[in-house]
Amino acid sequence: MILSGIGTNMVIHSDSNLGAVLSFLAVIGIAATLLISVAQAVSGKFRRALKSLLVAVAMAAAWMLAVISVSLLSPRTIVSVGDSYCDDIWCISVEGVHTQASALETTWRVGVRIFSDANRVQISARGASIWLTDDRGRRFPLLEDRSAPPFDMTLNPGQSVRTSLTFVAPSDVQHLYLTGSGTPSLLARLYPGSDDSLLHKPTLLRVF
Repeated sequence: MILSGIGTNMVIHSDSNLGAVLSFLAVIGIAATLLISVAQAVSGKFRRALKSLLVAVAMAAAWMLAVISVSLLSPRTIVSVGDSYCDDIWCISVEGVHTQASALETTWRVGVRIFSDANRVQISARGASIWLTDDRGRRFPLLEDRSAPPFDMTLNPGQSVRTSLTFVAPSDVQHLYLTGSGTPSLLARLYPGSDDSLLHKPTLLRVF
């Protein structure tokens, strides 16, 4: 997790450069040990090949244990209204909310800014899901609103777009948060401290 300031607002990133480097080194080390095991087996050194294979398996198990331990021990991140959260280079911030209440439920129109932190490539949140959740763990799905730009629109490098997200929740909610899920790469699942890593608590953006 990286935090950086832009003016008076904070930008919170889903992973860290250190986690990426450590993951890369771990993958290289495991792959190299497996290659050594294969080379030893091809040359007829089966006992050494088995030892190298066991070392690779132990390295992989230790890395998985480290990733899961960091995920379970890391506190949940809650992003304040006005601050931004970046999942890799796709970023979003909650800027405000408009409500329309009835006796049993409330319609929430959440104003958000979606922007790209990319330097060269186009990005989008296509394939991701987004919803509201409350402090009791209930989920409230995104409703279709053709009058607002979709949150998964394609963004050019550095592009910023404002839109609104519409949800309906019971009138008894005490706190609401915006969250979601995407399709992280396998390597991102193995970053220690990344929001996409195994068993990591998803980041929440405060709405109310």
